[in-house]
Amino acid sequence: ERTMKQALFIMRNRVDKLGVSEPSIERHGKKNIIVQLPGIKDPKKALDIIGQTALLEFAIVKDEHNSKSVAELNKMLEKGEKPLGKALMRGDAISNASGGFAQSQQNSLGNQYEVTMNFTSKGAQAFGDITSKNVNKSLAIILDNKIMTAPNIQTAITDGNAVIEGMESLEEAKRVALVLQTGQLPFELEVSQQQQVGPTLGQDSLDAALMAAIIGFALVALYMIGYYRVLGLIAWLSLGAFASLLFGAMVLLDILLGAAGVAGISLSLPSIAGVILLIGIAADSSIIIFERIKEEVRSGKSLRSAFDAGFSHGFRTFLDADLVTFLTAAVLFYFGIGLVKGFALTLMVGIFIDIFVSLVFKRSILKLIAVNNWIKNPALIGLKGLKGAGSE
Repeated sequence: ERTMKQALFIMRNRVDKLGVSEPSIERHGKKNIIVQLPGIKDPKKALDIIGQTALLEFAIVKDEHNSKSVAELNKMLEKGEKPLGKALMRGDAISNASGGFAQSQQNSLGNQYEVTMNFTSKGAQAFGDITSKNVNKSLAIILDNKIMTAPNIQTAITDGNAVIEGMESLEEAKRVALVLQTGQLPFELEVSQQQQVGPTLGQDSLDAALMAAIIGFALVALYMIGYYRVLGLIAWLSLGAFASLLFGAMVLLDILLGAAGVAGISLSLPSIAGVILLIGIAADSSIIIFERIKEEVRSGKSLRSAFDAGFSHGFRTFLDADLVTFLTAAVLFYFGIGLVKGFALTLMVGIFIDIFVSLVFKRSILKLIAVNNWIKNPALIGLKGLKGAGSE
């Protein structure tokens, strides 16, 4: 149970560093883990990163094999021979790793790419002890039972850093650094089934969800106009402004987070579910304000006074509700994973835009109508049985 939780944690960290939007990594039964990665263009590469055990070891090459190349040492390992001593250090001594170009034009293996590792304080001390006791010997750095490099120790290394040479490309260097950063899996993973959902099936699901959002938007707009008349038209325009700003904000946020190497907001089913919920929240904020305006008119106030007082009192009411929803979404985003994060982030962005639209757009239109006395018949705001209300 403990090792399975550790494996899930490590795999989620690796997926997060891949920058995948709204992934899903869930345990299924006792021994199975289901991983869903939307939008991945190279499934094999993702599988290599997620499933690599990343067992890193440091061992001294035995004296009789000290002059052999890395390729020769690996061939000996494949044959079951033991050219290395016992492992003196493991990957848990590493605090950070980064892949990039070699510091010199070419490293000792003739490659231009390498992985730089930084040790923890205990790891740095242990590495210093190992190198000081084995000067003029070769130190093999082994990743998943494959010797990556075996440099000769010229002097004790006490600065807490080490380098893995032999990377054939920058992509490989970054991949190795990523799996070292996230730690070693507690066991070796075996792929039991791999399935790729085609773009047609995925697009059909998105199209159906988008159609549901459009129908929901249209039904809410028709109800608001039918019940609140002119105020309903204002609500419809406000919903249009809200939807436009929400879409623009999601696109912008996705671009900014993508540039920062963080998974952003993708147009996935949970995100669309959040949008549908936000349509109801945005409509509810209008209903609260409009009902308060109607109460003010019933109490005998002029339409101008009713619009001002109704918006002021109604805004405070729905602002409290929006803030509570925002805090709930923030908690979901902080503690949630994968699909839950996408839903929560969409909800938080939408709540902020709803408040902005109410303050800037909705309030301005209501003031414009009230100041110019464009509505004289209370029936035009959904009030029946009242005579015309004047303006102040």
